[in-house]
Amino acid sequence: MSAPHWIGRNDPDAFQQSYVEAAHAVADAARDYQWARLLDLLTRDPGRINAGRMGGISGYAPLHQAAHGGAPIEVVQALLDLGALRTLRTAAGEQAIDIARQHGHEHLLDLLTPKPTLTFPAAKLAAVEAGVHQVIRDREDIQHLLDGTTMRFPPLELLTETPGNELWFPIPGMYGGFHLQLGQVAGEPICIVDSWIRVVEGSEERRLVSTGGILSLPSGSNV
Repeated sequence: MSAPHWIGRNDPDAFQQSYVEAAHAVADAARDYQWARLLDLLTRDPGRINAGRMGGISGYAPLHQAAHGGAPIEVVQALLDLGALRTLRTAAGEQAIDIARQHGHEHLLDLLTPKPTLTFPAAKLAAVEAGVHQVIRDREDIQHLLDGTTMRFPPLELLTETPGNELWFPIPGMYGGFHLQLGQVAGEPICIVDSWIRVVEGSEERRLVSTGGILSLPSGSNV
């Protein structure tokens, strides 16, 4: 399975109309609790499994809507099998389990309980996350793609749950993006950040981010 995608830009103007329409179809099916249609759309386009509505502000992804609507267990399991992340938070900071609990959907609580494969003190993970976001902002040859946008950078909490503790963050217009991999050294969190532009030879960059700062590494080096 490839690394889950983080769609950080929510501005419809940044994408082709066909992409925006497909994104709205997923969001509409989730909002309307049309579970069969939602699963059909996501099976054909799993890249939107952890994305909210294009141009929306709530940050509700399909799993949040399933928790809100008290979807059947088999529907929620299907979303999880497609890559839905239990640790994903809405704009209000709620995980799917919080939403299910608020609405009394007790049958979903066990299934929606986050199951991280890595755990760290929140302050240490936040420090590494800040460093990762700095690495993204500091890549000079994509500044024009970030300036003036409402780009939301990926929260590292997601990587405590993703397969291989990996995440892919594509940047519209970059012809590439950032691959993140969370790990630990002596119990301390680290994140390896690889980035590249497919159409530019030699554009690969690798950074190691820890609570102690940011270290440049040779591209392709083993850590």
